[in-house]
Order: sequence, then C-alpha cells, then structure tokens
Amino acid sequence: MAKFKTKFDSLVKLKKVKIDEVENELSKINQSIFKVKEELEKLKKEFSEFHYPTSGNFSILQQFKILQQALLNQITKKQTDINLLENQQNSIMQKLKEVNLEYEKYKYLQGEEIKKEIKRIKQKEIKDMDEIALMLYKG
Repeated sequence: MAKFKTKFDSLVKLKKVKIDEVENELSKINQSIFKVKEELEKLKKEFSEFHYPTSGNFSILQQFKILQQALLNQITKKQTDINLLENQQNSIMQKLKEVNLEYEKYKYLQGEEIKKEIKRIKQKEIKDMDEIALMLYKG
C-alpha cells in the first residue's frame, strides 16, 4: 500500500523530534541525580566513619570539629542539589507529557486524514467500476 502524504506529516515529524529532545534532557537530569546521590552517599559514609579523638589537645578537637562541620556543609549542599535536580526532573517530565500529548493529537489527525483519503479512493474506484460496467452494458 502506498504511503499517503498529509498536511500533518511535518508536524508529526517535528513533534517526534521534540519528544526525543525532551527525553534526552530527562536522561541527562536522571544521570545527574544518580551521580549526586552517589556523591551524597560517599559523604554520609565518610561522616559516619568520623570518630572523636580520644586523646590530644584542644586544637586537635577544634580541627576535628571544623572538618566535621565542613563535611556536614557538603552533605547539606548535595541534598539541596538533589532537591533542585528533582524539581527540574519533575518539570521536564511534565514537559514530556505535554509534548507527547501534542504528538498523539497530530498523529491521530494524520490517521484521520489518511482514512479520509482511503475512503475517497475507494469511492472513486466504485464510481469508476460503475462507469465501466455501464459502458460494457451499453456497448
């Protein structure tokens, strides 16, 4: 069967390209989230392995506290980064739903246009066959 051209072909193709772009964007953000979560887990593990010094002077204790606070700050920053990335992820997923909806709408309209064309062709074939039969009958 021949491929029918419709006025929606270019729109369908354009929307498919847009879906691919948004899916790539989503994939990148998912990779970023995974990476930052891994980094966060490493920091948490490192923090859990910190032990207060059992001996030494006050300056050693101060240094320990400074290191501990720096690690806590890094953990907090990673958690904030994850929250921001997850918000971006939600936004991109919403955009993907919208683009998919538009794609499906144009795909449907394209299908309806093809159905109309097939119906028109079949009706023309029937009319042509009737004319041939009429000519044979008269002839």
